[in-house]
Amino acid sequence: MDGMDDFGETGRIEIGGNVLDIALGPDEVAWIRRSSLILADGPFALRTKFIAKKRLNLFGAFSGQVRWANRFEADGGQVRLVAGRDFHGAVASLTVSPDQPVHIMPGSYLGHQGRLTFDTKRVAKKEFWTLARVEGSGIVHIKIAGRPLQVPLNSTPMVADANYVAAITGAFKAQGKVFKAGQVLRSGELENVRLSGNGCALFQSENPEERASGRGGGPLGWLFDLLPF
Repeated sequence: MDGMDDFGETGRIEIGGNVLDIALGPDEVAWIRRSSLILADGPFALRTKFIAKKRLNLFGAFSGQVRWANRFEADGGQVRLVAGRDFHGAVASLTVSPDQPVHIMPGSYLGHQGRLTFDTKRVAKKEFWTLARVEGSGIVHIKIAGRPLQVPLNSTPMVADANYVAAITGAFKAQGKVFKAGQVLRSGELENVRLSGNGCALFQSENPEERASGRGGGPLGWLFDLLPF
């Protein structure tokens, strides 16, 4: 992938093409979001595994908590994995370390490598906005709807539409309901938050709506996300 940007202590973000393309050497492992695989070429072993940090999460149940993924292990040879989502966009790969977790929109999860756990939490006061906190050591891959935009955060809050925040690296603060009632009526802006911190916000230019909310896979997709099969 190209487009590597180094944000120092906030971690690394790599922007690539419109699909995730992973090459596994013998006995290497990668995780792919269920129903996102396009092709798997080469000898591999496959298991479906629970990856969420908590089995029951009220916020995650309504916002598409990342729960299950397919674990691919190269079985003694080279394996190529290609995965994607059902909307136009770019793939971003974010480095996660024990002291630098990242937060992602739950529905944007595409796959990961390394030892990571996912815990969907409410992240903004006065706003029902949830992100999946990714912890551990490895790389998490997400699909961004439309074109990606990286914006460094600082101590001066910016106003952002929560629907377009694909991921956040580094420490941050989020405060909801930034407009008064009269401003909302006049401007039509509703789901906004104030963001500040010392990391980087990764925005998407399009809103894939339910397809990015973790409810892919047809009308019952949300139900299958809760089950291990």
